Amino acid sequence: AMGCVSSTPSSASPTVRSKSKSATASRENAWKTTGIVSLRDCNAREIPTKLLDADGDFALKVRNLDAANNKLSTIPREIGNCTNITRLVLSNNALEALPGEVGRLVKLKILICDDNRLKTLPVEIASCRALTTLGVKGNDLDSIPSEISQCADLVNVNFRMNRNLGTGVLDVLADCVKLEEIDVSSCAITIVPARLSNLKSLKVLAVDDNACVETIPSAVFKSCTALTKLSAHGTSIRNVEYIDGYDAYVERVKARHGKIISGDVMIVGARGLDYGFDYKT
Repeated sequence: AMGCVSSTPSSASPTVRSKSKSATASRENAWKTTGIVSLRDCNAREIPTKLLDADGDFALKVRNLDAANNKLSTIPREIGNCTNITRLVLSNNALEALPGEVGRLVKLKILICDDNRLKTLPVEIASCRALTTLGVKGNDLDSIPSEISQCADLVNVNFRMNRNLGTGVLDVLADCVKLEEIDVSSCAITIVPARLSNLKSLKVLAVDDNACVETIPSAVFKSCTALTKLSAHGTSIRNVEYIDGYDAYVERVKARHGKIISGDVMIVGARGLDYGFDYKT
């Protein structure tokens, strides 16, 4: 795979070893020049120490590090030396924790750690004030640090399929007033807090497959005036059409999706427009 650091068997001929060294040097020069480091699909068990060496040429030049689809079980503390990094992708590894040193990544905008084994997030993540996108889908989180509310530029967060993650996650996110998209589907959410009405820019809220959720607060429908995609299938919400503010939400959805054929039937698929709820009595 492109960008992988490979080792050459000692039994290889001098010519093969020479070509391998040349290829590695060429790859490393490309990393330095572009700041883009691709380690995706390398079967790697660790991030090359050379990349993170504070005394070397690399750490400060890394802008984009993609180490998805490997066998990483830990991220070295030295990741904190990459202080110019803006995008860090660590999806589909075997990570149980992130080092607190990620808090040193003050330019980090995108952090994607989907499909790992993360049990918690470091409180130091609050220092990543440039963070706009946080993806931790498919982990083992049961809570998130309240300090994440200090990441004031967050726009998009995905906590989907953290089976033990409770309502507290939404209480924290209610203070991130720039949020536009929240996905907490298939978690352990029991209540959608009215405090989410703080999020005037919220466009998408997904709470699917949280069976204990029984209602959406009127304040969310009324105050989240940008909300045009609220998905709550697989919940216990019933008679949502009687909640104050729901009608205005429906009108926003219609306006977003455009032409009406008749009544509520839109040109958006055979079943018509999905307002996001299971309409059962």
